[in-house]
Amino acid sequence: MSRPKEHGGGEAGPPIAGDPSSFPSDAELARTLLDQASRASLATLTEDGYPYASVISYAADGSGNPVLLVSEMAEHTVNAKLHSKSSLLVTLGTGQDQDPLSTSRLTVVGQLEQLDEPGDLREIYLEAHPYASYYADFTDFGFWRLNVERCRFIGGFGHMSWVSLESYQQAKPDPISDDAKGIVEHMNDDHAEANLLYAQKLAGLDTATEAAMVSVDTYGITLKVTTPTAPRMARLPFETPASSSEEVRSAVVSLLAKAREQD
Repeated sequence: MSRPKEHGGGEAGPPIAGDPSSFPSDAELARTLLDQASRASLATLTEDGYPYASVISYAADGSGNPVLLVSEMAEHTVNAKLHSKSSLLVTLGTGQDQDPLSTSRLTVVGQLEQLDEPGDLREIYLEAHPYASYYADFTDFGFWRLNVERCRFIGGFGHMSWVSLESYQQAKPDPISDDAKGIVEHMNDDHAEANLLYAQKLAGLDTATEAAMVSVDTYGITLKVTTPTAPRMARLPFETPASSSEEVRSAVVSLLAKAREQD
């Protein structure tokens, strides 16, 4: 069955200004989303072949395979023992005024495996979910791993891809993700003039009247820019990838100095 390749009849919006090639790959975005969340919807197959969705907690191993601690009494555990094929949907919460379909989500597809000897995976799970130590050793609870075979990442409207398994397994979560929200809020609240200068001098949007930072990651910053003709998005890379909030601070200061040189 064929499906549309574009939204809105295929009319493209204005191109992203600056350097769009500096965005993280979809594999990196997928691994970052998996790392940020800790709850997901698990779909297993019932005895008569129907998809059965439930909510679970998880932690990811080094290759991006979700690790679960589940009860023998749970319906999804009963299903997994009959049919190992399963999928996991990962999303993050959104504000009341935000369209959930405009935000990132990840579906990983694979086969559930019961872990008789979880080893280090037990500690990875309990570090993410310390409350679970209360029942982790109950005889009717056990550790399972979803061995990922396919990965579908959706970054919002019109942004989606099947990520290759090799790319997914080799990618790493963004080291800035835990601090990104605070950095963005700080830049918009205290350095709005710097955001505008970035847009005007480094992204080539010289007629811009306003700019707000919408995201930051190890490779650079993304801006939403107001211009007299239409809203624009702009992407500006760091000179070298940043691995901490302090390195991000140095990187945005360097961008500001570069922008002022062109003022």
